[in-house]
Amino acid sequence: MIYFAMGGVAWAIPATGGTWTAISALPSLKAIALWGQGDTWSGGGVFTSNRSFWLSADDCTFSIRDNSGFRQEPQRSGPPRSRMHRDGWVFKKTSDVIKPIFEKTIREGWILRRIGWHGGAYELEQPGECKLKFPTWEWAEWDRNRLVWAEGGCLKTASLGTHKFGTVHVLNDFNRMVPAERPTVKP
Repeated sequence: MIYFAMGGVAWAIPATGGTWTAISALPSLKAIALWGQGDTWSGGGVFTSNRSFWLSADDCTFSIRDNSGFRQEPQRSGPPRSRMHRDGWVFKKTSDVIKPIFEKTIREGWILRRIGWHGGAYELEQPGECKLKFPTWEWAEWDRNRLVWAEGGCLKTASLGTHKFGTVHVLNDFNRMVPAERPTVKP
C-alpha cells in the first residue's frame, strides 16, 4: 500500500516534518519505504505495476529510507491519469457531470459500463444484441477471463459468452462478518 499521512504538527514527528508518504506491506502499516514531506502540497503516489510506483513529490520531499524493492518511476513521467485509466477504462463525454460514464471493452464484444463516480450503476452491453442493467452492483471489473462484482455484501463472478451471461457464483459472502470486540479494561 502506498499512502500519504499527516501527524498533525512538524514537531510531533520531526524526522518527516509532520507529513509523509510511505509504502507498507499489508497487513502491517510499518513503512518499508518512507519519504518526509513537511507540507501538504504533494505526497502520496500510485503503483504503476507490480514492481514500480510513481511518487507525488516536489522540492520539499526527502527520502528517509526505501527498502521496498520497487522501482520508482521518474518524476518527469507525471502521474498516471487514474487507476481506472491504467486498468483500461475510458471516460465517455457526457453533459451530466453528476453521472459520468466510464466504459471498458472486455470480451466477445461486451462493454462493461459504469455510470457515476463511486458505485453508481453498472451495465453490460453487447452492441446490437443486448443491454443488461445492474443498479445494485457496487463495483465491477474484468479479472482473469471472468466478470467480478460486489453486490449486497457479496463478491460474485460469472463468465461471459458470445451472447450470454454465465452462471453466477458467489466467491465470498461478507454479510456475517462482524468486527471483533475489544476487550474491556478494568481500572
